[in-house]
Amino acid sequence: MTNLFRLAPVLCVVAACEMPDNATSGAHGVADIALVDGRNCWANRCFDYDGTRQTVVLPGKNPARVPGGIDTQKGYVTAPEFTAMFNAAAMSYANGVGRR
Repeated sequence: MTNLFRLAPVLCVVAACEMPDNATSGAHGVADIALVDGRNCWANRCFDYDGTRQTVVLPGKNPARVPGGIDTQKGYVTAPEFTAMFNAAAMSYANGVGRR
């Protein structure tokens, strides 16, 4: 029990940390978010992206396909596209749950 009280402040500090956002590029005030293979973060939302398979995944979930209509070939996506990709990953089945 004592270890739990020692660990609680550390967990609070780690939980409060924000993930650094991916680099942006864009013109005319529209931010394009860089999309790279591996970990991608924006507005404190993160997912893993696999450009070869065109999938996004959250920890503990099965991979989900990148939603149709999102062009990832250019290496950048808009904020609404990033949110749509995050939502697709969040809606996928959890590992060990679902279809059998």
